[in-house]
Amino acid sequence: MSVRIPWSFGRSPLIARLRSLFHDRRGATIIILGFAMLPITIAVGMSIDYARAARLQTKINAIADAAALSAVTTPMMAQSSAQACARAALMFTQQVNGLDSLRLDPVDPQQLTITVTDNASTIPCSPTAGAISTSYQRVATVTWKGTADNLFGGLLGMLRTPIGGKSVTQAATAPNIDFYVLLDTSGSMAFPSTSAGIDLLRSKTGGCAFACHSTNDATAPMKNGQSGSFYDVATSYGIPLRVDEARKAISDMMTLAGNMAVSNHANYRAALATFAAADKRANNYFTLYQPDGPTATLSDVSAAAKRAQTSLYYKNSCPTSSYCNDDTDTASSDAFNRINAYMTPPGNGTKNAADRPQAMLILITDGMRDENRPGGRPEINFDSGWCNTIKARNIGIAILYTEYLKSSMDGDGWSQSNVVPYLDRIEPALKACVSRPEYYTKVTTDDDISGALQSLFRTLVKTAYITR
Repeated sequence: MSVRIPWSFGRSPLIARLRSLFHDRRGATIIILGFAMLPITIAVGMSIDYARAARLQTKINAIADAAALSAVTTPMMAQSSAQACARAALMFTQQVNGLDSLRLDPVDPQQLTITVTDNASTIPCSPTAGAISTSYQRVATVTWKGTADNLFGGLLGMLRTPIGGKSVTQAATAPNIDFYVLLDTSGSMAFPSTSAGIDLLRSKTGGCAFACHSTNDATAPMKNGQSGSFYDVATSYGIPLRVDEARKAISDMMTLAGNMAVSNHANYRAALATFAAADKRANNYFTLYQPDGPTATLSDVSAAAKRAQTSLYYKNSCPTSSYCNDDTDTASSDAFNRINAYMTPPGNGTKNAADRPQAMLILITDGMRDENRPGGRPEINFDSGWCNTIKARNIGIAILYTEYLKSSMDGDGWSQSNVVPYLDRIEPALKACVSRPEYYTKVTTDDDISGALQSLFRTLVKTAYITR
């Protein structure tokens, strides 16, 4: 037996009301929003916490930079690395003290580490007196780790955000330096320094581009119509020779050295020597222009450079009328021997009263060695033994190479057989002679010799900077 519900019961008001409640979704939005508010609030709050921590970290990194720089200021470079460490720590601590939301204990080495190292000792923050006398190169490092308090992170148990940073500062106090300038004035340095000068001299001498020949052999018309040596011809037409440009370059370098000494708070002294033949009977042997030692009056060195002259032989193979030497005109080993004896033992170049200046030998040469002629041929390349002897004394060597050109020997059969095939030995020997690769500079025809020498001089100067 089945029971049949009347159609009218299914449409009763009660059933209709129940069906309406079952399909109604308006209250669900509020409930879902209520559940979502908590994670949204936490996410926004954590973003705010992160931004606050990032700003605080940036601010403290700037403080760390300032603290690291305080250890390498000019006055502090005259103090021991221990004093520099104390100075950096004090500055950092004073600046971060009281910063809102920061938790950092500067006494805890896990949270703040400051090291200052220099070339005076093997340990950082050295309190030894020796650190004062040789601390012209120094590296200061400030490393810190702390936390920033969170405003909202506590809801998830994250009370603090870790922050930290590192600043590294390097400085080099410009040391006091004695510069020993050694200028090659041999005859081959009297080659024109420009292409136009080479062409002009050849047109006046019948093809020879050297202005170094003897004063009583080959002659040519000078600008005034009178006959003169090839050197006189070049001079009369104002043809710039390499030795002339080198002399001017030394003078310009002395001006630069004086200006840089003032800006770097350093003391620079200099001395000039020239060389060609080894025997004192020649008129172009090794000459010291400051025999009593390098001078702080750099203008005196500049004036001496202007007076320096190239080799002028009396006649072929004979420097004077009473002395002949088979044209052995570039005694570089003899010059190194003499300049080595002249140069005083160097020091570290610091401002300490008991310290001595550093020493740097600057050689300007075309690199040709023509000293003893074993087997009748020039030695060509410099003797590296003398370079090593000088460098072993902790004296730096820098070289400006005025390239010895094959074209300078055009038309000379003897040179074509005895010199040209061996020219490739010159430059490797010079490069091996310098103390560091950047202390070697090469110039050739039409190059700016003065500009090259000034650029070489600047490589000896170091300044302070933030490295990271």
